Amino acid sequence: MPTAASARARLLRFFMRHAIKTRMHAKPDLKRIRRSMELVARFAPDRPAGVTVREGVLAGVAVEWSVPSGHETDRRVLYLHGGGFVSGSPRTHRGIAGRIARGADARVGVIDYRLAPEHPFPAALEDAAAAYRALLEQGARPSRLAVVGDSAGGNLVFALLLKLKEEGAPMPAAAVAMSPFVDLTGGGESLRTNAALDPLLHVAGLPAVLGAYAPQNDLKNPLLSPLFGELKGLPPCLIQCGSDEILRDDAVRMQRALQLAGVDAELEVWSEMPHVWQAFARLIPEGRTALERICRFLRDRMDDEVRAGHAA
Repeated sequence: MPTAASARARLLRFFMRHAIKTRMHAKPDLKRIRRSMELVARFAPDRPAGVTVREGVLAGVAVEWSVPSGHETDRRVLYLHGGGFVSGSPRTHRGIAGRIARGADARVGVIDYRLAPEHPFPAALEDAAAAYRALLEQGARPSRLAVVGDSAGGNLVFALLLKLKEEGAPMPAAAVAMSPFVDLTGGGESLRTNAALDPLLHVAGLPAVLGAYAPQNDLKNPLLSPLFGELKGLPPCLIQCGSDEILRDDAVRMQRALQLAGVDAELEVWSEMPHVWQAFARLIPEGRTALERICRFLRDRMDDEVRAGHAA
């Protein structure tokens, strides 16, 4: 991965640190977090050329589809957006979904899952599972289906895979998680060592998020903290994170646990990148490059011939 951040990425870090981390996340509450998400979204979302946006419904869950314009594709990506389980929407993730749709030649559906605290655990996971099942019922082939998410959505990616495994449902061809929050117990050392380095996330914000999403729950429940789940049998995974993130060790430990379980799992740690920098592909070259790598991974894993080669 690049060894130093670009000038544009350094400017983005400066903006995040002074406009969001110190003002919005230092003394967090849910209204502040939601305002923060909307503020960041003003700079992140765009509708890339060659992509059409359509609204739909999957098993009663609203979904926004980003579709490559001009031709049909049977590849499907179920996208689970980030936002600490309490914020975010298909609109805030329109840019990243559109770029994945175009780059992976896939229909990318960002579901508008229920948010905490109005709808705590397991509401978001139930919505994700219902949407996934609906795709299968509509004829989506598992070999042409992937699940992708960022931050809290990365948590939901792995929680969904564990739930599907528990139910005996067909697994998707691939999974991608960007800066996933997979240990809600806070066991990652980077929560402490990167507390000052992280340009966006503030450790002080985590209790409010956890209190909203998982009140009075055992945080070691694998459907809340997938790091503690039985991971054997999960599909090939790609994980990306930034070196300075407080959630870096969640990504590192998750990849290690997946590999120990015999899962094909790749990890990319990008130097100095902020939390979910891929959403800023419109602004920084590292965002574009990271998404290109994600799209290549998805294309390969949702290509029957390439999958056969990997198996061989």
